[in-house]
Amino acid sequence: MRPVRSAALLAVGLLIFGGALASRAVAETVPPTDIRVNLFGACFANPNVGWVVGDLGRVFRTDDGGKSWTRQEPSGRKPYFSVTCADETHVWVASTQGTIYASTDGGTTWKEQKTPVDRNFLQVRFANQNRGTAVGDFGQIVHTEDGGATWTQVHLPEDFKLPDSALDMGIAPDDALLYGLNYLDADHAWVCGEFGTILATDDGGKTWRQQQSGVESTLFGISFTTPQHGVAVGIDSTILMTEDGGATWNPVRSPFQELSYYDVGFSDGIGWIVGSRGTLLSSKDDGKTWTAFPTPIQFASEWFRGLSLSGTTGYIVGGAGLLYKTEGDQATLLGGPTADKRVVEHGG
Repeated sequence: MRPVRSAALLAVGLLIFGGALASRAVAETVPPTDIRVNLFGACFANPNVGWVVGDLGRVFRTDDGGKSWTRQEPSGRKPYFSVTCADETHVWVASTQGTIYASTDGGTTWKEQKTPVDRNFLQVRFANQNRGTAVGDFGQIVHTEDGGATWTQVHLPEDFKLPDSALDMGIAPDDALLYGLNYLDADHAWVCGEFGTILATDDGGKTWRQQQSGVESTLFGISFTTPQHGVAVGIDSTILMTEDGGATWNPVRSPFQELSYYDVGFSDGIGWIVGSRGTLLSSKDDGKTWTAFPTPIQFASEWFRGLSLSGTTGYIVGGAGLLYKTEGDQATLLGGPTADKRVVEHGG
């Protein structure tokens, strides 16, 4: 199948713009079943403390492992596509038009950070309190070494190439949309995006080099457990794995076909993939094999978009406030359209 431009943007309904300067958060505590907006990202500093973000300017923090959530409001009603946290107090959220907001007090107050671009940021990640990177529309990459006080634009490698199918569509190499970003440690990180794009860095994000994924499908999520072992996922039920740091990527069998997989993550040997049609996959062998995790059949019309794993505990978020808490290779529904009702499970 030919790659689809902006597939993730269409899939998760990233259509809401607007907002104002960042300000003091609105303290409103709600149970997870009352969160009904589309959720795009999650970050947990530890199994109990974390944030989820989504449409309509929604940012929620929990201090009790997802039992209750405090609403925080960095700025107006603009969507937040990604969240990253270095600890319980330092957190950043990414939004439209080159906007990033940061908090150094756990989300009580937020400050807008100026970036040198005006495109949408689809992913932001920090390796520690100082070093971070954000990626997004049309090949945009920005990097900081001071916690976001200053952001510098980073260009794609000079020898970066797109497949012929992209060139046939009139797409320039530096127009490739970048969706996924994963820091393994302070020095090693990977980015993935349209047309099978994978980029790697070993200097923390100051410079990047292209890796050959061997596919032309859009890749939405990427995760490494060691400098050598990583997994990338995308449309057309694409699952790729590398055992040599990305020098070569090989396809991994998917239990389903013609789905979109939006994110992947690992912790303590357990892996999770989240995707369209209410699909969750889990792995007990570092991503070599994947099996479907049963979810309510009603979720077949919904999607899962992001995840955050911390130790043996993790959190998965998606459309209409979908929220799962994972323990190892098991998951419990906390919030969403059917969280407070009797449900029937399905396998994807």
